[in-house]
Amino acid sequence: MRSQLIVTAIGEDRPGIVARLTEVFVGSGANLEESRMAILGGEFAAIMLVGIASEAVPALEKDLAKLQSEGISIVTRSTTAHDPGCFKGYSNFEIVLKGADHEGIVHELSTCLRDQAVNIQSVDTMLVHAPVTGSPLFQMQAVIQVPPTLPSTALKKLLDKIAQQESVDIELKAIKEAAAV
Repeated sequence: MRSQLIVTAIGEDRPGIVARLTEVFVGSGANLEESRMAILGGEFAAIMLVGIASEAVPALEKDLAKLQSEGISIVTRSTTAHDPGCFKGYSNFEIVLKGADHEGIVHELSTCLRDQAVNIQSVDTMLVHAPVTGSPLFQMQAVIQVPPTLPSTALKKLLDKIAQQESVDIELKAIKEAAAV
């Protein structure tokens, strides 16, 4: 029987971390199925979905734990396949937010979405510097699933209110289901 394991790894950024992680996976007969990896600050962070024979999970977890001595922190968690019918009837949208950076932007937006039963599938955020002034600008891109009870026009009004309140620009774009992650 196959199992799925979520593996998170964090270590000081340096060449070879991905190669080392995947070396452990291959050595245990595990398959890297999905991942998100990035440098955040001076750290390399990865979250990965690994498929593996159920009986091989303990050995993989033991081998991954050994990476601690190489400065790579590992956390594992068993998971099951996502039920695609869970959000049946929901519409997929992309949110693009841009504006001057300040505390609370993601909190305000995510709280609004939660209150409307909107599911967040993915979020990417980053700070960039304005070309002339060098002021920090916040950018966010999110993929969301909107329940059929919430018309897109109503969601747009809520997002416009947040945009005004937070002094940012928020764009809402419908996306095809196949494009959703």
